[in-house]
Amino acid sequence: MSENTIKYAQLVDLASLQTLMDDLYRVIGIPNAIIDTDGVVITNAGWQEACVKFHRVNHNTCSNCIESDTALVESMLKGERFAIYKCLNGLVDSAMPIIVEGQHVANIFTGQCFIDPPDLEFFRSQARRYGFEEASYLQSISKVPVIARQRLETITEMYAQLAQAFAKHGADRLQQKLAAAELAELNNELNRRVEERTEQLFQNNQQLLLEKRALAASEARLSALFKHMSSGVAVYRASEDGRDFIIIGFNKAAEQIEKITRKELIGKKLTEMFPGVFEFGLLDVLRRVAKTGTPEAFPPSYYRDERIQGWRENYVYKLPGGEIVSIYNDVTERKLAEKALHLTQFSVDRATECLFWITADARFQFVNNTACQVLGYSREELLTFSVMDIDKDLTAENWPAHWQEVKQKGALKMEAIHRCKDGREIPVEVAANYLVFEGLEYNCAFVRDISERKALQAELERQARIDYLTGIANRRYFMEQGEAELARSDRYGNPLSVLMLDIDYFKAVNDNYGHAAGDQALQKLGCILVEVLREIDIPGRMGGEEFAILLPETGLLKALEVAERLRSVVADSVIPVESGLELQFTVSIGVATLTDKNSSIGDLLNLADKGLYQAKHSGRNKVCLFSPQD
Repeated sequence: MSENTIKYAQLVDLASLQTLMDDLYRVIGIPNAIIDTDGVVITNAGWQEACVKFHRVNHNTCSNCIESDTALVESMLKGERFAIYKCLNGLVDSAMPIIVEGQHVANIFTGQCFIDPPDLEFFRSQARRYGFEEASYLQSISKVPVIARQRLETITEMYAQLAQAFAKHGADRLQQKLAAAELAELNNELNRRVEERTEQLFQNNQQLLLEKRALAASEARLSALFKHMSSGVAVYRASEDGRDFIIIGFNKAAEQIEKITRKELIGKKLTEMFPGVFEFGLLDVLRRVAKTGTPEAFPPSYYRDERIQGWRENYVYKLPGGEIVSIYNDVTERKLAEKALHLTQFSVDRATECLFWITADARFQFVNNTACQVLGYSREELLTFSVMDIDKDLTAENWPAHWQEVKQKGALKMEAIHRCKDGREIPVEVAANYLVFEGLEYNCAFVRDISERKALQAELERQARIDYLTGIANRRYFMEQGEAELARSDRYGNPLSVLMLDIDYFKAVNDNYGHAAGDQALQKLGCILVEVLREIDIPGRMGGEEFAILLPETGLLKALEVAERLRSVVADSVIPVESGLELQFTVSIGVATLTDKNSSIGDLLNLADKGLYQAKHSGRNKVCLFSPQD
């Protein structure tokens, strides 16, 4: 291949290369571009708004951009391995050469970034000087990443290596095609010379000798090329009216690929030595090329028989003499690597847990599909976010301490609240893992939505506190609240009163109307307590038909008023029962007020219970304050 004929754009699949550079920009976050030595832009990805919308559209600042590009190109032409340049507009660009087969064919450009935190006063001044809308301009500057010079050089080198790898692969393929073309040309030349020399055979014996020598030289070159090609080469002759093919040539590379010697194959039928060729699909290609003479590229396909298996990529053409040539490569390792990569990506994106790769500065480097679905954001949106944008409790101030804790412990499990795009806040369980990949630190965090678990816990806690029939506090929770209110009363000096209630003749209700009606009476009483009492008052069912009420910040007179109001409301209530009758019931109420700071909640309840006893024994449907003389 002549040095002057190598063009970078001829060596690569431009669409695939552009997709790769776009993906790398989305993962790494640094803009990139490949420009060949003639100044033609091959690919570009992620150019900053500050350059595209401001610097490149203003005549003066565009001149600064051109000066930056020129300086970087001059550095590359001088043979520098890496060049970095801070343009007059304040942004930093860098470049590295792309070398293929010892030739400088293009340059990789990265940048439109900062290597130090930006001087915002400089950019405000620049906005005023060139007439930029200041807020929009500063907003675009805020999106420009700050990257350490060493990291910028490392990433630029990575970009350059990937671009060179793409080009090297293309150069190898081009070399194969050129080799195939040279092989065909040599065969054509051989046939032409044979024909010419045959016509002159009878005229000049000396000329015949010269032609034989030329023929021997051509055959030697053809044989050397055939023998030393890095790709496998198989030569066939059609048999059985083109239905099968006899193997007449097989080079060393083909022997290594197929794990068989040339001696074992020559003169044998293709279908006999490679029985998997039917399912493989190559036999149909050989038949078409033999019939039409039109070369065909056979894409990577999987071959298998009892002896060998693997992925093969073929290029098939027909020689002037009718022989069919297949130049091919074993691409098994490449296909397995691609499959492993696809399987990994498939698994990550379909994992039931959210996955976030987070950098040391709290930015999202990668998110899976589950994270997008749970939070309601697109992948592109999340990759512009930091952890603080979705985590309710993490801030820029406490992030460094959190990062150091994850780094120190290696793994950390915690609960957090995440904000969704629609405004919802969901509880999550986070398993944070500290990792170092290619010299960079990450927090690989697995996040699980625990909304259902939290709701279940809350319901279980509620059920543990609430009486199942009446919907108010059960005895245990009532006593806990009583102790808390007693402590609060002692701390602030506020009054505290307690009521004890009992449904009058409750056994008669059950006997006359049935236990279902008795349950309705209990439920009705619970509803009345909730409706009549204040929000700070605490009613509870102590057992059976017995109820108690805590009245915080309530003295004796007010407690008596509350008790009388409850008694009256209950007495006036009516409950329809299944028999078609209406059930009415009354309650007796005992009242007690805290007077001794040393009293317990049990002491208060005991006093109120004694008042209840007096109400019961003095006629029922009454409110009584316990008096020892009674």
